Amino acid sequence: MLKDNILLALSELRSNKMRSLLTMLGIVIGIAAVIAIMILGDGMKRYTVDMMSSPDSRKVYCFVIQKGQKDIYDESSYDSSVREIKKSDEFSVKTFSKLEEEFSDRLEGISLNYDLGAMKVGTEKLNVCGVNPCALSLKGNISVIAGRGISSEEYSNGKAVVLIPEKKAEAIYGSIENALGKTVECRKNNDLSCYTVIGVYHKEKESMMQGMLFGATGEPALIPYNQAAVTPLDETGFEQFEAIAKRDTDLNKLADDIRASLNSSFYKDNDAYKADVLVLEDTFNTIGSVIGIMKLVLMAIAAISLIVGGIGVMNIMVVSITERTREIGTRKALGATNGNIRVQFLIEAIIICMIGSAVGVGFGLLLGKLMSVLMGINGTASPATIAASVSFSMVFGVFFGFYPASKAAKMNPIDALRYE
Repeated sequence: MLKDNILLALSELRSNKMRSLLTMLGIVIGIAAVIAIMILGDGMKRYTVDMMSSPDSRKVYCFVIQKGQKDIYDESSYDSSVREIKKSDEFSVKTFSKLEEEFSDRLEGISLNYDLGAMKVGTEKLNVCGVNPCALSLKGNISVIAGRGISSEEYSNGKAVVLIPEKKAEAIYGSIENALGKTVECRKNNDLSCYTVIGVYHKEKESMMQGMLFGATGEPALIPYNQAAVTPLDETGFEQFEAIAKRDTDLNKLADDIRASLNSSFYKDNDAYKADVLVLEDTFNTIGSVIGIMKLVLMAIAAISLIVGGIGVMNIMVVSITERTREIGTRKALGATNGNIRVQFLIEAIIICMIGSAVGVGFGLLLGKLMSVLMGINGTASPATIAASVSFSMVFGVFFGFYPASKAAKMNPIDALRYE
């Protein structure tokens, strides 16, 4: 009996292909949206967890602010009458040495960058950036593919050496191998700077999410910080700098300890300025919460689409029953019970929703993977999620198919046979 009802339902769908397709469309869109959202939500969650252990997420930002301000974001307490910041108010190499010594168990080091901007090398433009070893770890996933990296001695003495990206090596010298040992003549305005190429590096492509969270770092030519800086490090003042915490460090506790250390030593007797420290741990927690809320909102929108699709199924089933009134009357006259008629049309509604959900799952997986690739994240939809979506569509079939099926079952066979 069940097999006959299923075959009858499939025969009815085949006889009205366009109507059946349009009826399924709402279910297809709803299920596809649910699956795609689950994939993106999973990918964004995984990416956030991965980023929590990356050097970018372990940054500790240190700023010089006015004593009247609560933190770097407190613009309402900024006092324009306070004297201008002097070199003695800024962070210095002594600050860095104290922090690296005092917090050696929790800090990897201090990150120093000096961006020289775009410089001309023949017909090519080359962005040049001075870095120290700690800053290099923040430039992305970099690997030296030819030559060697910058040595500790070259960093300390500010040697005129450079690591260049592979694309620029090929553009300027024709190949990676030809670039090694060459002298790069970089011009900016009327200034000429010359560096010896000691290595060529490859950098993994940054994802869209990484660019949104931390900003794109690009692929600059990398030289020692002491070579790029205009003034020697021990004579330079910094209004802000970044430190990198070690893995599994309590960032909020570290920020409080660094703030207390700086303000009880270097800024203890300062009449106008103090140090403030900021970490991204709370920001990442907020991002995780926002992603969760966005996922729920999008799921709710997708659920509305499913409901609209279900109403469409019910509407078409009512039309179908009206068209098949004489058929229903004939079946009842031949002995079909109300239950037989109800089951027939319920199965028809369930099959419409199941086929729609199967197509929707396929489209959802494809759309979710495509969007994940574009965003540079890796998300998946679990079998449990797919099974739940299909089960949900079957429940929708029963729910929205029950009214038209009951309407068909309650028809008087004599009135049905007389229907024109």
